[in-house]
Amino acid sequence: MRKFLSIAIALVIVIGGLSLFAVRRAAADPSQQDIASQIIARERAAVAAWQNKNKAFWTDYLTDDATSFAAQSPYLETDPKTNFIPKFDQYAEQFKIMDWEMYNPRVQVYGDTAVLTYNEGATVNFGGRVLNYTGKVTTVYVKQGNTWRAVHQHESMNPGAQ
Repeated sequence: MRKFLSIAIALVIVIGGLSLFAVRRAAADPSQQDIASQIIARERAAVAAWQNKNKAFWTDYLTDDATSFAAQSPYLETDPKTNFIPKFDQYAEQFKIMDWEMYNPRVQVYGDTAVLTYNEGATVNFGGRVLNYTGKVTTVYVKQGNTWRAVHQHESMNPGAQ
């Protein structure tokens, strides 16, 4: 009987400890979820800003040392303040996003860095040619002050773009 009571007390302590751990972990999750929501909203806002040719948004959206691998370019794009922002209007005119959807977004947060990965579906007008495609996107964000900014983006089209 004494052995049974000792085991029962040990189980209560272990279960109670696990419950406390679960409550503490659940309390931490809302801030992670808040950050994930902010990152996803920021990504959606970037697409909307592209569609609306909002150069001011993009000037604030990218870090000064942002890099990217665009789906339509074989090169690493660097120095956005020099190589991208001055040509933003031209790029937004050449690559018009007609329809865009984000699927399966996942945000991983590491302090002031967050990694967003997702699948996309898009219809774009690229230099007068309409393309429908799906793809994979990764955007790395860093928090600067109170703002999440893109420091790197990689977009890959899945085979079969039409």
